[in-house]
Amino acid sequence: MKKIIAAILSVAMVMSMGVVSFADFTAPRLTNEEWAEYYMSLRDENCLPTLNVGADETQVSLCWHADKAEAKAEVRLSKNADMSDSKLFKGETTPAESESQLVCRVTVTGLEENTEYYYQWFDGKDWSEICEYETKSFGDHKVLVAGDIQITEIYEDGDDSAQIREGLAWNNLLAEALEKNPDVSYFVTPGDNTSSGRTDAEWQTLLMPKVLRSLPMAMAIGNHDKKGMTYNYYTNMPNEYYGKHFRGLDRDFWFRYGDVLYLFFDSTSGDAPDHMAMAKEAVEKNPDAKWRIGVVHHGIYGAGDAIGDLETELLLTTIFAPIFETYDLDLVITGHTHSQGRSHFMEDRKVVETAEGGKTYTDPKGVLYLNASCATSTLVLDTDADHLAYSFNETTPAYSTLEFVGNKMILETRRSDNSELIDTITIERTTDERNENSIGNQLKRLLYKVVEFVGFIYTKIDTLVRMFG
Repeated sequence: MKKIIAAILSVAMVMSMGVVSFADFTAPRLTNEEWAEYYMSLRDENCLPTLNVGADETQVSLCWHADKAEAKAEVRLSKNADMSDSKLFKGETTPAESESQLVCRVTVTGLEENTEYYYQWFDGKDWSEICEYETKSFGDHKVLVAGDIQITEIYEDGDDSAQIREGLAWNNLLAEALEKNPDVSYFVTPGDNTSSGRTDAEWQTLLMPKVLRSLPMAMAIGNHDKKGMTYNYYTNMPNEYYGKHFRGLDRDFWFRYGDVLYLFFDSTSGDAPDHMAMAKEAVEKNPDAKWRIGVVHHGIYGAGDAIGDLETELLLTTIFAPIFETYDLDLVITGHTHSQGRSHFMEDRKVVETAEGGKTYTDPKGVLYLNASCATSTLVLDTDADHLAYSFNETTPAYSTLEFVGNKMILETRRSDNSELIDTITIERTTDERNENSIGNQLKRLLYKVVEFVGFIYTKIDTLVRMFG
């Protein structure tokens, strides 16, 4: 009888493993052959979900494609692995880039901290595999940061070797980073999620790493995303701000996690009035946030091609740096140059306080800038500039973590192949007071009206260039 019971339990265990697919933070690095086989099993589908951050720590959002005839924007959530006592969340369906599909978007609310959940989405035919999502602390927590994922489109002749190579690099960066940092709560990236912004295959490959079913992402818009409209069909970002003058894919957004307020700006748009208005909205709705983090794609005060680039150093710095400074941001995360680096504390286009690695700075003046390298392939570029505190001049991609502990924010950057620490700095805040309402900053924002006018004109010219260029 014992042998029979043991056999039955063994069969039940195997069957359950086939039903439940738990994406956890111990996902292994894969070999070329292992990844290629996995890639080919999913290559021709367009069904994987995006798990995005919610408006606050009690929410997450999903976005996925389903067959038009049977699509339903429904997600069910349970604290039990067998999905018993699940709660149903409904969202909305909108047109997809493909006439045969719809985009489904659902926001899950009411999450509790330090809790293990299981969820499924309706894939158009049936409930999906069961995935696991574990919330961490809603107070002290850690964040993963990596730059331009930039998955390449499949070439016209059907050659997808670049997708396979970049997908493997992306998967293995996540595997390395999350194995060393299993306490990460969510992922932040400064844009260029895809290369052409036009094909579903790019997003399918980007979403293949199984660990992304358990890791909410906050994804900025980059210039490569802006080449098409697919970002619009594969994301579900909170508090999206479309402004008065934004067009097409243009948008900013913000979200709050614990004591941290994130402001994501679309730096491919020079529409200064709407960027300033979004910052004002986010800050006024979150006056008690201890930390303020900005995210833009272009490498303002960054490494590599940002140095000496006229558009970045003149136009984009003129549009965005005053917003960061007058709203007293602590850190701005950038990308674009595929070169890793970190600035000193910057204000009014100059270094106002040095930021040496390995040190703690208490209530520093100015804004710190982190320039993330490309997550799939990086470049060795000129990184000699007065604003840089450090740069990483190797072809190995890097990743960073932000850890919020009490009144400290700890920034660490590591190699993606072995997690060797290459830079760290800590900022300590001893006061919750901000100076965005100081007379000096109010005056700066008043003078910024000139920048808003110039940015508006630039946007109009850029629109004409795109139309007739």
